[in-house]
Amino acid sequence: MTTNTARRPPLHADEAHGRTPIRPLISCGVAAVSALLAFAAPALAHEHPKDNLDAHFLDTLERPDNAANPARNMAGTFNSRLCCTDQDAVKVDYEMVVPDGGKYPEPEWYVWIDLDGTGVKRVRVPPEKIVEDYAPTGQAYAFVLGHTIQCFVRPQPRT
Repeated sequence: MTTNTARRPPLHADEAHGRTPIRPLISCGVAAVSALLAFAAPALAHEHPKDNLDAHFLDTLERPDNAANPARNMAGTFNSRLCCTDQDAVKVDYEMVVPDGGKYPEPEWYVWIDLDGTGVKRVRVPPEKIVEDYAPTGQAYAFVLGHTIQCFVRPQPRT
């Protein structure tokens, strides 16, 4: 009776040293992550309520300070030009204050909002963050990122 004691040649250099080959593990990991993202992407997408008349306006609203930030025009940075989406807009109470003096004083805008998690406060809106357009419903909105107001949609004047 003869016994074949010959070992098969290693399939990978790692096997020759008694280690598990890493390349197949990486391939499986990449495939698993790809599959997870493919199925999770719809779950991560914003759901827009069909009855919100302002949704499209808010989704496509560009930041009013884009001209002062030319880096936002670079390839692949279009989304940084946007205020965000309608899901990130917060309806806010507001106050417009016209300062005394000057022939044509610019109004100052204030909103009541919680920027830092410590409660709602009256916050002055920086003039460069005020959007020229109005939401279709006339509602005032603020977009907040990193504890700062990125965009403020003024309320539409009532006629």
